[in-house]
Amino acid sequence: MIFFVPLLGAAIGAATGALAGALTDAGIDDDFINRSRDKIVPGTSALFLLSDNAVLDKIKEHFPGGHAELIHTNLSNEQEAALRHVFEDTEEKVTS
Repeated sequence: MIFFVPLLGAAIGAATGALAGALTDAGIDDDFINRSRDKIVPGTSALFLLSDNAVLDKIKEHFPGGHAELIHTNLSNEQEAALRHVFEDTEEKVTS
C-alpha cells in the first residue's frame, strides 16, 4: 500500500480520520497509520494505491516536478483482503 503525498492540494482533514479508522479495521500497523496521519494534513493531498509488487521508484517517476513523498507498507494477504473489504463496503454506501 502506497500513499503519494504532494506538498500542496485539497484539504482532507476529516477524511484522514475516516481513512485511519479503515486502516485500523483492516489490521494495518499503527506506525504506518501514524506516519500517514502526520503527513496528510489540511492543505495537502494524498493518492492511495494498492499494488502488487510495486517498484517505488517507478511509481514516483510518474509524478515529475512535484515535491512528492511516498509512504508505503507491505500487507499480508489477510490485511489486503480486509482492506479491500473495508473499501468495498464504503463504495456500496457512497453509490447507494
